[in-house]
Amino acid sequence: MIATSLKVRGIAITDSTQGIDTGRIIKKGAELGATTALSGTSPNWSGGAANNLSGNFYIRAFYNLKIKRQTWDNIMKINAGAISSTMQDNFGNKFRSTRKNIDNVFIDSKYGMSFERVKWLSGFGGPNLQTQLLPGYSYARDANGRETKSLVSSFLSQGSLMSAIGFEAKPTERFYGRLALFSLKQTFMLNQSLYEKRNQSTIAGVNKGQYIRSEQGFQIQTGFNREFNFNKQLLIRTNYLAFIPYNFKRNPSPLDSRIDMGLTIKLTRYLNFNYTLISIFDKDLSRPGENAWQNSWVLGLGFLYKI
Repeated sequence: MIATSLKVRGIAITDSTQGIDTGRIIKKGAELGATTALSGTSPNWSGGAANNLSGNFYIRAFYNLKIKRQTWDNIMKINAGAISSTMQDNFGNKFRSTRKNIDNVFIDSKYGMSFERVKWLSGFGGPNLQTQLLPGYSYARDANGRETKSLVSSFLSQGSLMSAIGFEAKPTERFYGRLALFSLKQTFMLNQSLYEKRNQSTIAGVNKGQYIRSEQGFQIQTGFNREFNFNKQLLIRTNYLAFIPYNFKRNPSPLDSRIDMGLTIKLTRYLNFNYTLISIFDKDLSRPGENAWQNSWVLGLGFLYKI
């Protein structure tokens, strides 16, 4: 029988029967968080009356395995939230409008093999998935001042899958950088009804009648995680992901970028102050003449539970 010894939070596994260190280290965990906010005014408030309710939740889970020179790193981040407001039509009748303010799924998996002489440098390969969970709408008012909405996006419409092969530098646990010499970016538009609803023949670079658009190019990714311990616990996470197509000089979107930033200040065991930013630059996602930068952020006080 083989006996094992385990250490939690970076589980180190050894074979005590043979007296041989298997070199296997497992790091895993998850964070579940939620924030809510309620604001309101009296009907006679001189600046105009309004009542708003907002809330969002997020999940961050990771599983990292290291066996000597081999690594397998996995992370999943889900953010979803909405804001609900009271509004009035042209006749003074009140109605409630609920719109999502953040909605994103980010999954990254990477297999790596470190070099024997330069242990902080490794070759890697793996996929990266980005999409949304909930339907997205554009909003307008009808002749009576009532709100109307039209579907503009849904799950994997649009979404992207990037598979990459290249090199990763990880000089410390806090910082990493990746350069993929070959990356395949596949943009999905599974909901074909969106072309009619949006009156467009091309969405996110995918032509009507197609479901997937494929591009080849370079991928750059870098991230920084740092935990500070003052009177309150402070955690900062950043991640930058870029895709550069091989034919970038002739491509309408020569550099696609995504920035993720998270700031968490732990006030008590379960109460925290947090800020989440997702910023995307992709000319394929914007109409001609529009700003290609898209930003979604949440700032709030909420509940945090770590597993």
